[in-house]
Amino acid sequence: MPFNRVIAVVTDDPSDIHTVTRAADIVRVERGHLFIIYVIKVARSLPLDAEVDDQLARGEQILNRSERLARLPRSDIDTQLLQARETGPAVIHEVITRDADAVVIGASYPREYGPFSLGKDIPYILEHAPCDVILWREHNSAERTQGRISRSGRI
Repeated sequence: MPFNRVIAVVTDDPSDIHTVTRAADIVRVERGHLFIIYVIKVARSLPLDAEVDDQLARGEQILNRSERLARLPRSDIDTQLLQARETGPAVIHEVITRDADAVVIGASYPREYGPFSLGKDIPYILEHAPCDVILWREHNSAERTQGRISRSGRI
């Protein structure tokens, strides 16, 4: 299946590097178009169109960095900064509006205590996207190292 219109969701997470490069690779094959979006989550206590200058500046930085990572001609890439209450529904709205063939989103492996969780945005996107969803989850480097040690028999 060709992927002509792909949305990459960046979240200021270390996995963004892989998310953008994989999405660009997919688009490059079909000479398609890549849309990179960043969603600023606006607190319910504020109006949805509230001016959050510090978050806007940070979002612009993330989108500029992502655009450079994609290494695509400017005519093949668009970036967009969105403001929404929740990331998941905002992404789905963009998928439908842009008639996307795929969404690429990433998640880091949690490095703190507690069980692994994808949060609430990724499951929402997985459930509601009317297109293919490509999820990039980084490995847990500590667990991977422990696994190598235990498999080799060394302590």
